[in-house]
Amino acid sequence: MRFLFHFLGIALFALFYVSCDGKKSNIPPSNSVAADSSLLLLEKYPDSVELINQTAFNALQLGDTGKSIQLLSQSLGIHLEQPEVENQLGFLLAAIKSEQALLIATRMTHSEKALDAAKGHYIKGLFYANTGNDKEAIKSFDSSIITNFTFTDAYIEKAISLYHLREINKAIDALSKAMDLDRKNPDVYYWLGLCLEEKKENEKAAAFFEETLRLAPDHEGAISSLNNLKK
Repeated sequence: MRFLFHFLGIALFALFYVSCDGKKSNIPPSNSVAADSSLLLLEKYPDSVELINQTAFNALQLGDTGKSIQLLSQSLGIHLEQPEVENQLGFLLAAIKSEQALLIATRMTHSEKALDAAKGHYIKGLFYANTGNDKEAIKSFDSSIITNFTFTDAYIEKAISLYHLREINKAIDALSKAMDLDRKNPDVYYWLGLCLEEKKENEKAAAFFEETLRLAPDHEGAISSLNNLKK
């Protein structure tokens, strides 16, 4: 598991409480009541991009990925120039292994903004990784890094694909670069722990799993890996 939905939850929370013009939304926090309310409002204001985006967020929070994708597509149909909405739709489509993710990603790679272009390559990488093509995924993650060398997640995902290909030393190198950019990202330490465990360096691996849990106490992968090492 590449922790995609954990990242999406955080990113979407930041996105859907901001409208296209940067103003805060007045829509209440997401829960089942808010979801019902937003759907009712959407019937009254079907062309409200902000409301559509909020309803998409509510749907995702309730586990309805299909509805969220439908709504995000609807939002972009009304107003195409929403880079963050396009980015989140691409993530969701890549997560469900839809080739539509590649269409969105390709459009994003042509953006004049380096970070948006890097995200386009990144989404391509996620699609290939999720469909089992790690070699092609690595090429896309490399393109993402070349476009924006500070994009930490691209290094992490590249490392995960390298790990799956059993290119452990290269994976460690990519994770070391990610750590240089973000020393508080728990997934960096978690995957370093897995790499070191693969190299039979169990004491060092355990230390990285412990650091993962210091940063993210509920990290299920680190909890499981650390327990296995202690057996």
